[in-house]
Amino acid sequence: MATARHLVSVASWTFITLNLLIWLPFLLLAAFVRFVCPVNAVKVLTDKLVDEVYRVATRIDGWWIERVLGVRFEIEDEDFALETLRPHESPMIIANHRSWFDIFTLQTLICRRGPMLKFLIKTELLWVPVLGWVCVALNFPRLQRKGDQKTRTRDLGIVQKASLQLGASPGALLLFPEGTRYTEDKRIQNGAPYKSLLRPKPGGFNTILLSLPDSTSIIDFSIGYEPGDDNCWRCMSGLVNIVRVKVSQTAISGINGMEWLEDSWQQKDVWLAGTESPRK
Repeated sequence: MATARHLVSVASWTFITLNLLIWLPFLLLAAFVRFVCPVNAVKVLTDKLVDEVYRVATRIDGWWIERVLGVRFEIEDEDFALETLRPHESPMIIANHRSWFDIFTLQTLICRRGPMLKFLIKTELLWVPVLGWVCVALNFPRLQRKGDQKTRTRDLGIVQKASLQLGASPGALLLFPEGTRYTEDKRIQNGAPYKSLLRPKPGGFNTILLSLPDSTSIIDFSIGYEPGDDNCWRCMSGLVNIVRVKVSQTAISGINGMEWLEDSWQQKDVWLAGTESPRK
């Protein structure tokens, strides 16, 4: 049985990789045309091509995850943020980060009705075959994420530029305020006052808040797994039946920076405590 599940995971990653490879030439073509002909009309046309390719690719991944692997997303969305999300909108997305599978969860839920999801990625990802090429073709903002002040200043400048560009072209900018995936060891080292979260970092969040217009919405995702199910390999094996997601929406005009984020994290921690345990 264990061997069979590992084979399912291999099949899942193979399927997703092939899906990326199929669409990669279109993305690279759009990036090349945009580079050699940097006029607004061409940018609009290539943006539409990239958006449609991205949307089709994520729908195919979502089909595999939901229909083949049988993952079910249990969603609490009291603000109807997902139902009312539209492709032309440019919200900011924040979420806790437990697993690489979080990316597939957010893509599946957001791109179903809304805009393409744009990531702030680490430069190391550019060296990952296929995935790195896609990140380059999609022109995702690239951060170095080192500890020195010069690098932090550079990264905040990139975050600010990405935020300003968000208003010019549709797309949802994703930020994981914790800065890295959660583990219990990291929580202890981080000195986080939470049971299931790391302490959120204010730098990128505050920079984005100051760069976006007041009409922008922040859509806050809380993602919860049953114990052990946040392992991405396990998620891709078909052993994970349920991923629980809570969604809320707030206008940037109603947010007072770090105080709001810390309050959100406290509420998120309480919600996770009630969901990340096996149901009887």
